[in-house]
Amino acid sequence: MCEANDAGSFEKAARLLRNLAGLSISPKRVELITERVGKTLREEAESRTQRFLTRRTPKGTGPRPALIVVSMDGGRVQTRQADPKEKWKEDKVGVVYDASPCPERAGAEYEGPPPRTRSLCATMASWERLGDRLSALADARGYARALQRVCIGDGATAIRSLKERCFPDAVFILDWAHAVGHLHQIAQAALGPGAKAESWHDRQKDRLWHGRLAKILSQIGRFCRRAGPPPKHAAENDPRRILANNLHYFQTNRAAMNYPAFRKNGWPIGSGIIESIIKQIGKRVKGTEKHWNLAGAEETLHVIAHLIADDGAWNDFWNRCPLARAA
Repeated sequence: MCEANDAGSFEKAARLLRNLAGLSISPKRVELITERVGKTLREEAESRTQRFLTRRTPKGTGPRPALIVVSMDGGRVQTRQADPKEKWKEDKVGVVYDASPCPERAGAEYEGPPPRTRSLCATMASWERLGDRLSALADARGYARALQRVCIGDGATAIRSLKERCFPDAVFILDWAHAVGHLHQIAQAALGPGAKAESWHDRQKDRLWHGRLAKILSQIGRFCRRAGPPPKHAAENDPRRILANNLHYFQTNRAAMNYPAFRKNGWPIGSGIIESIIKQIGKRVKGTEKHWNLAGAEETLHVIAHLIADDGAWNDFWNRCPLARAA
């Protein structure tokens, strides 16, 4: 029943069970059993996290991974709330995977190292809670023993704070596509739509690829001085606000944009892995026609995260958990 949830809804899961397995089970029954299993998975995750947080030293046995990558991002879930403004809540998702560094080769398009085995966690709770669970998950995957450790994300304040608190020894890499997107914002704000803005954007993108951040910062600073500082109550789409925000963005993330060094080391420069996972989870929990209570969303997220992961945790759970097998 839990695996049938991958169809996209409890109703579709019930229909699949009826059509493919001859099981006549109501959508509500599928929902209740999924949530029961999800609750067990959540309790196990909380127990593992607590053990990790109270242990003074990380695990020190097992092989040393060549590279451990940690990434996190947020999605959107519609919940049952009295206040319409509070209906859409953020689900937070984290992934840990191991890989072999693939240094850039001259003349070849850089793709970065593909993941080997992915472990996931997801929650409707705070970013702090996700950070604790992701730390425990990374520890179990050999984070402390890894020869190289990187954390990759979009540079959002919550993600940077999580990285600094939970993975301070990892090299932070700003997702390449997000950095390029910010260059496009700057071009539109400073030069308006048209060929001139596109030409400027292309030149700065080339500079970003080759690590010429000083020139890019100089260009943004010049735009900011020409436009003037944003008024105190300037709208978010005010060009002056956009330029000022992006100057701060590039200054704050400058070390995380050293793409030539990252490619030389064979590290990933894009967060496509976590973004793909967010889309997969979104297929199940996101939608204007889907209205979740927070507890139900939390339990279902644990089930879906286990289904998407390829580290064997889902099968391990069913092989060892009598409570789940009795569901």
